[in-house]
Amino acid sequence: MPEYNKFKIEWDCRRGMLELDNVIMPFFRQYFDELNTEQKDTFLRLLACSDLQLFSWFFNNKTADDAQLQQMVKLIQGKING
Repeated sequence: MPEYNKFKIEWDCRRGMLELDNVIMPFFRQYFDELNTEQKDTFLRLLACSDLQLFSWFFNNKTADDAQLQQMVKLIQGKING
């Protein structure tokens, strides 16, 4: 099981847009530890995406080309809006 630097991940959750901060940070704080290793790795890949990509996926109903990233977006939306 890989070890995750939660301090670095929390730092990476801080985005340039308040709207993204209000979605990504609460998800990280509440649900990251519950994710399996594959989901955690996908979440980290999501954090590597640009703010514009993330905004379009979370707020403009655009679909990520990567199926795993799209699943993570849907998971986050379900947990935060649920």
